[in-house]
Amino acid sequence: MVLELDRHYVKRKEIIENIVKKAIDENNIEMDQVTFDNLIIHLSLCVSREFNGSYIATSESQMDQLKKHEYYKVSKGIIKEMEKEFDVSIDTNQINYTTLYLAHINLLDMDFHYEFDLFDDIMEDVINETVTRIRERLGTDLRENEAFYNGITLHFYPALERLQNDTQLTENPLKDIIQIKHEKEFKCAKIFNEVVQEYYNKSFNDSELAYISLHFATAFPQDNSDLK
Repeated sequence: MVLELDRHYVKRKEIIENIVKKAIDENNIEMDQVTFDNLIIHLSLCVSREFNGSYIATSESQMDQLKKHEYYKVSKGIIKEMEKEFDVSIDTNQINYTTLYLAHINLLDMDFHYEFDLFDDIMEDVINETVTRIRERLGTDLRENEAFYNGITLHFYPALERLQNDTQLTENPLKDIIQIKHEKEFKCAKIFNEVVQEYYNKSFNDSELAYISLHFATAFPQDNSDLK
């Protein structure tokens, strides 16, 4: 069952890649490979969660001003095309998140760029401490990968919001295969979870950690072939 569901995920991922590539090309948007990979994973998981009935929406008011951004219409078109392709209804907040990716906006800088409260101040410390421990224990300095370091917050923020609200996602069909085939990425996710426990006194479940691992996988392209 896990392998069958994984094939479905990979197929959806390929379709979404084509949708996003078309939108990027038509609108002459520049995007590095790491940011592109993170966006594709984000949108692929979004559709998977809709099919599994485990999608948790974030507060739309938090990112309302993104509707004014020039790439909002492009993002809206991407989401609409995905809804048509997969016959699902996707929460409108995904238009905002897609806009963040296309515009290369770092959540750590949102308070500077926008006049609304989006980001938990503690989260910057959590991410910095996580990156430090990964460097010390695994010998990989993620700060050297600026695109990854900036983009990873786009997944961490809603994940932490779910953790704080006791609404973690469950029944991740990719959980087992990720733990087996992407051991290094899962170790990164567990280090992140360790830091989160120290700051929030709460812990992510394995389903959430597997989703987080997928985003860490964009920092290790040589180990990421199984999920492409």
